[in-house]
This record gives sequence, C-alpha cells and structure tokens, in this order.
Amino acid sequence: MRKIILIIVLLFSSTFVIAQDTIDRDLINLVKLKLWCELYGIFPNRKKIESNNGSTKGDSLYYEYSSLIKKVKKSPKVYLHYINQALKQNTDSLRKQSVFYKNPTPTILYNYDPYSIKIIDLYRIIKLSLFERNDDFLPEDFRNLSVIDQKNYYGYYEPEPNRKAALKYIMKKFSLNSKEKKFLKNKLNVSYVMDIKKFLDTCEQSIENKEFIQKSIAAFVENKETSLAGLYFYHQLSKDTKNYIPRDKKTKSQ
Repeated sequence: MRKIILIIVLLFSSTFVIAQDTIDRDLINLVKLKLWCELYGIFPNRKKIESNNGSTKGDSLYYEYSSLIKKVKKSPKVYLHYINQALKQNTDSLRKQSVFYKNPTPTILYNYDPYSIKIIDLYRIIKLSLFERNDDFLPEDFRNLSVIDQKNYYGYYEPEPNRKAALKYIMKKFSLNSKEKKFLKNKLNVSYVMDIKKFLDTCEQSIENKEFIQKSIAAFVENKETSLAGLYFYHQLSKDTKNYIPRDKKTKSQ
C-alpha cells in the first residue's frame, strides 16, 4: 500500500513539474515570438507591417504569436496564478535571468542594454498588459513602464567585489578631484563605474581614450543624466567631422 501511495505521489509531482515547465515555456515564447515578428517587420501594436513582402514565415509567426496571446489570456487561473506565485517566491532568481525583449544591436557598454529584460519584469509586464489592461499584444518596449524595477538595468545589483575592483582600478589610473571620487564611490553610481571599466577593458589604452574618460567623469558629476554611451557617440561624431570640409568649399588642389 505504501508503495502504491509513493508511486502516486511521484507521478503527481512529475506531472506538476512538467506543467510548471510548460507554463514557463509559454510565457518565454510570448516574447520570443514578439521578437521574431518584429524581425519580419511585423509590429502588431502599430498595426504595421514593414517590408514583410507577404512573407509566409512572417504570417506564420504572427499567427503563432496571436494564438499564444489568446491562450494565455483565456487561462488566468493557470498563467496569472503561476506569475503571482513566481513573483512571490522566486524574486531573486528571476532577477538574475534575462531574455531579449527587443532586437539587439551590439554595444560595448555595460550600462546600455535596452534590449534585454529580466524574467521577473517580463512576468510583471505580462500580468499588466494581458491580464490587467487586456491588451491584444505585449508592449513594443518595456522601459519606463511603471511595473519595471529600474534598478535591474543600471548595475545596482553588481556584486560588491566587482564594484570595488573596478573602482580601485579607475582611481589608480586617473587623477580625480574630491567630487569625482565621491561620485564614483557612491554605490548608487555603480553603473558608471562598470561602464568605465568595460570601456577601458575593451578599447585601446590610447591617450585619446584616457582623455575621453577623464572628461566623461567630470561630465557625470555635473549632470548625472549624462551617459557614457551618449558622450562616446558625440565624441566619435566630433572626431569624424573635425576636419570635414564641404565639397563646395574645397580648393582645386584638394
């Protein structure tokens, strides 16, 4: 009798685990199908199709995405219950897992990754969008939504040993004034520290790049809304156009 009970318990447990995995896979597939639709120029929220050219694959992806949305919305007792339980029990582990929400472009900067979303925030968006607002599709972008924990995207959760090591490296490499040191030592500014460290690790250790970082640190102190990505963009733009002469201004010898 005990063996029979044990077998029943094991069967129930394995069935429960499989069901949990299926639910989780469906929720992740929502964002994957969203991505694939956008790659094929299909933006459901805009009711817009760009350069799809009647792609059979694009149409198929759109159908899969729409169907999965309907499936999830029709079963709040399954999916919403799962999300609520996950948010209560697995906050820390879900914050460490990410998935692409928007189609990415390469970047060397730690702080600027506006394409990946933490699983915990994906669940929050699905809950908000599909169950609370009854949207037809997931939002095209996730930044600035009220349910998103912005701390998940600006390095607040960088392990302390990593932050300290990066800070020590920067302090040793650059001559900083008291305000600049105070800014970088502030734990809330860890994203700036990690951006600088990644830039230095990735880019050539040239005088030009060191001067760029020195000026960037000063800019951060003056305006915290300034980003290394933005500064680097304008730095490159300035460098590319510095010696530019419009064609109609060139001399014949040029």
